[in-house]
Amino acid sequence: MALNTAAVDSAANTLKTTLAYASLHSATPNASGSNETTAARVAVSWSGPSTGAISASNLAFTGVAASGAVGFVGFWSASSSGTFYGYLPLTGDSAANAAGAYTVSSVTVTVSAS
Repeated sequence: MALNTAAVDSAANTLKTTLAYASLHSATPNASGSNETTAARVAVSWSGPSTGAISASNLAFTGVAASGAVGFVGFWSASSSGTFYGYLPLTGDSAANAAGAYTVSSVTVTVSAS
């Protein structure tokens, strides 16, 4: 039997607390969160869950190298150091602006029942 909506929503609610901070990465991160840009991590305010999905929007980062490469958003337990929980690839702009700012317009993490 696959997990039902109550189960995946419960798991997604746990992730809302666990994935507390987001980071930007210039290239694919490894299991330890490599390739993190110089931008400070930002606290994530998740919405949901809805059928196992949680979402966040307008994650505003500053401190990236001017026009620096940005390809992935990573998730952490803390604003510095902490546990790295994984990443998602970004679509759209692949570089910060000339002032070193970058905004992740939206990101969704989905818990699967299969």
